[in-house]
Amino acid sequence: MIIFDFLKDIVYRKKGNLLENPENEQEFDPYMLQRWLSMHSPNMAKLLNATTNRLYSVYDTKQEWYKIYLATIPKTYSKRIKYIKKVKKEKGKKEEEDIISFIAKSKQMSKREVKLYIEEFEIDLKNVKKAFDIK
Repeated sequence: MIIFDFLKDIVYRKKGNLLENPENEQEFDPYMLQRWLSMHSPNMAKLLNATTNRLYSVYDTKQEWYKIYLATIPKTYSKRIKYIKKVKKEKGKKEEEDIISFIAKSKQMSKREVKLYIEEFEIDLKNVKKAFDIK
């Protein structure tokens, strides 16, 4: 058994018989299941926040968690759940960070202070790059 078998049973099939086998109970992880359920849809995430997240300390056994998931999660259509990944920094952001680091070192300021000045005075970093001849 893998986490996706439990996910299919709770969300799509609603049979509730996967934890009858003690070997399956070891592989059931409520945290990972909830993580994948929250990526199913925004409505599912809101439902989980309103129910199971608030009752996290109430349930002790995996059997109880499995039953509460079966009871609270509505039966929905089958769809592919996309894993939410961390957004990578863009190339422009990297250049901005380099310019901010250069200015912070040359003016003996913190990066945070430099960012505050840039935001407050609406400074265009392209002009700064040209003025300081930063490569």
